[in-house]
Amino acid sequence: MTLSTHIDPDVLEDSVIARIEKKHQLVSKFVSEKAKQVNEHSTKRSQGLLSSYRIADATTRSKYKVLDEPMDAQSTYQSIHDDLTLDGRPTLNLASFVNTFVDDRARKLIMENLTKNLADNDEYPVLLEIHQRCISMLADLWHAPVGKKLGGEDSELKAALGTATTGSSEAIMLGGLAMKKRWQANRRAAGKDISNPNILMASCAQVALEKFARYFDVEARIIPVSDDDYLLDLTKIKQNCDENTIGIYVIVGSTFTGGFENVKKVNEILDEVERDTGVSIPIHVDGASGGFVAPFLYPELEWDFRVPRVCSINTSGHKFGLVSAGLGWLVFRDQTFLPSELKFELMYLGSVEESFTLNFSRPGFQVIHQYYNFLSLGKAGFYTIFDASLINARVLSYFLEESGYFRCISNLHLPVGVSVNSAGAKTSIDDVASLSDHAAFNPALPVVSFQFTEEFSAKYPEIPQSIIATLCRARGWIIPNYPLPTQTHPPAKGTNNEILRIVVRYNLTLQLLDKLMHDIIEITELLVDSVDVVRTNIRKGIARVEGNHEHARELEIQDVAVYNTLLSLATDGNEKLMHLRSLRDEDGEFVKHSRGKSQAGHKHSHHSFRGAC
Repeated sequence: MTLSTHIDPDVLEDSVIARIEKKHQLVSKFVSEKAKQVNEHSTKRSQGLLSSYRIADATTRSKYKVLDEPMDAQSTYQSIHDDLTLDGRPTLNLASFVNTFVDDRARKLIMENLTKNLADNDEYPVLLEIHQRCISMLADLWHAPVGKKLGGEDSELKAALGTATTGSSEAIMLGGLAMKKRWQANRRAAGKDISNPNILMASCAQVALEKFARYFDVEARIIPVSDDDYLLDLTKIKQNCDENTIGIYVIVGSTFTGGFENVKKVNEILDEVERDTGVSIPIHVDGASGGFVAPFLYPELEWDFRVPRVCSINTSGHKFGLVSAGLGWLVFRDQTFLPSELKFELMYLGSVEESFTLNFSRPGFQVIHQYYNFLSLGKAGFYTIFDASLINARVLSYFLEESGYFRCISNLHLPVGVSVNSAGAKTSIDDVASLSDHAAFNPALPVVSFQFTEEFSAKYPEIPQSIIATLCRARGWIIPNYPLPTQTHPPAKGTNNEILRIVVRYNLTLQLLDKLMHDIIEITELLVDSVDVVRTNIRKGIARVEGNHEHARELEIQDVAVYNTLLSLATDGNEKLMHLRSLRDEDGEFVKHSRGKSQAGHKHSHHSFRGAC
């Protein structure tokens, strides 16, 4: 039998079963009988029948086509349940910012309200009221201007308005769209052209920000990140602003390093732009994760509506709002920042509803879950959870650096004002007075981004960093490895520009953290030992062929073959990923890859892993 490039497992499986049935009448009779029983809607499932439904299912090939006849509910449940056991365990998914824990009382509320439609305001008025309360709570956390008073002197209603969305992606689209429409209205009123809008964002922006630009015909001006902290390079803002700039996205919580971009400093730069050119540019804050962390851990940090140019903020309830996946929030400073042309009044099910969303029907239970968290946790509860997460993230950072194998790219463990590539960046845990004195550290999410040290990479060039992620996955941990965003000064050829990233959510307990740290070191040392064995064998081979230079050369380049083999394993044989991770040629040099350019010649090499929304 000749080798082929691809085997279809389904076709092979069907073929084997069909041939077995033909050759063994007893097996054929058994399979047919059990298939018949599966379709009889029996609710009495013995262990024998439970195992037999799988044989019947294998013969019906029910994965990609709707069955002609129904399968009973228990067998259907068991089949799907078994498939899903192959998924990663949510608690060990350290790649995602999305919350994976729901307590029992919240779970009960969710089940009681699972079928409620948030769009049906007339049918569910209390759900609508809870939605409004959540908007008011967020506006208060983000220091929105105070509007009219209700009732007594102590009763206040924020002038802000907002809406629940399907994650931060929709919220970012809506915030950008509002900025575009306001820019167009101002330009029309002045009799100016509206055909070439642009928006500014850092190269570390999550892909949803760039999607807005592409989907709504706005030029995305991608500003490189600083070489120091891998956040928006503030020195590049002015040169990218002009009369067609509708706004700038500023990220409070980078998906690469967890760092907070300096909203207040961006505001000051835009003030200078307006003084010089007369062009007023607003800020939309992408607080997908930081929008919940900052108010509780960094209350003195001015990143929200205290900053005058901030016109809107988005956040993800399903991240550090601790809600299940699918909930985002968008809040505007006040009515003037949401053009009336974007609001729709709908006559639906007996009432008039005002809407500003990209979709209509959406689950209501997530809003109820968010409200439950606000009430059950309060400010003290949110602080306790995020405080523990940040402390654990700092412990992990110091551990990785003191191992000597890794250096941290994230800066949450460094004193405020000190960046990873600046002088004095190396900090020991002995230099820290208190890990919970958050004001003494750089403001950031509980995210640890790290890479091999230069010394380790020089000593063991055969080991691709991405194999760490692959071997961690074999132990249950899901940890991404991906390129850093485009920097002001691109790294030199052959320099490691990739990071491993761990999101330290609050269900990563100290016990799990201890296991994680052990596993990372054990995996690294396993690779080191393996490379040492290969090197020893190569040296022995070179000694045996001394004088045969051609053969010796072949042996000398085997370390490159080791690297590329491990890289292939780490990327599951995906050639595109292998090239992104940088293959090495036979001389040990990294293969150079082309980089594209965005509109208007702006350099653009944008990679996004999962991302913030």
